[in-house]
Amino acid sequence: MSAHNRGTELARWLENPTTQKTKPKTNNPQADLSWISKIQVNHPAVLRRAEQIQARRTVKKEWQAAWLLKAVTFIDLTTLSGDDTSSNIQRLCYKAKYPIREDLLKALNMHDKGITTAAVCVYPARVCDAVKALKAAGCNIPVASVAAGFPAGQTHLKTRLEEIRLAVEDGATEIDVVINRSLVLTGQWEALYDEIRQFRKACGEAHLKTILATGELGTLTNVYKASMIAMMAGSD
Repeated sequence: MSAHNRGTELARWLENPTTQKTKPKTNNPQADLSWISKIQVNHPAVLRRAEQIQARRTVKKEWQAAWLLKAVTFIDLTTLSGDDTSSNIQRLCYKAKYPIREDLLKALNMHDKGITTAAVCVYPARVCDAVKALKAAGCNIPVASVAAGFPAGQTHLKTRLEEIRLAVEDGATEIDVVINRSLVLTGQWEALYDEIRQFRKACGEAHLKTILATGELGTLTNVYKASMIAMMAGSD
């Protein structure tokens, strides 16, 4: 395959409409959650399915390059360090705009496709720095912010909601909330649903992504239930 044809094939992958952001959900009425208690997950079947997926052959050559490039466009380039400064954020934003070396992109005939990461993700206090850096760089990469008491989700609900609002006010267009895992572990599904609904409302026009922290939910059944609750409550 020539370099030109290779680039054409890669471009088709990258320009697929599935890479585009959808509008945030806004309609999340009160739901009947009585069925949640009846959910069961077949753990042995899940493990068998996972083994089957791992045994599949990986894509090779041009197709592998295409998938890797597409993966880059889905990445939220993130820094969540206690020593983050405005300089760190500037470097992060530069890397988000130029995630792959120019010579590699030219070799794939993809140097003129404007390949960037999907977003940059920072703490709420660093949102302004990210917005400023991206504006100075002349690009419209979205700014995502963790919120709602990240990473534990154990602060007061009012505090978590205010953190979301402040991040949106500062320019974040995507909010990554964490759930209060204790609500899952104690089976308080309606309370979890209500909290995420309030997160959704606080986000306004910003996208809401919900971090489940599945490693702390105990069982795959809890993971499934929490996933369903999060989607029903308005997570994007």
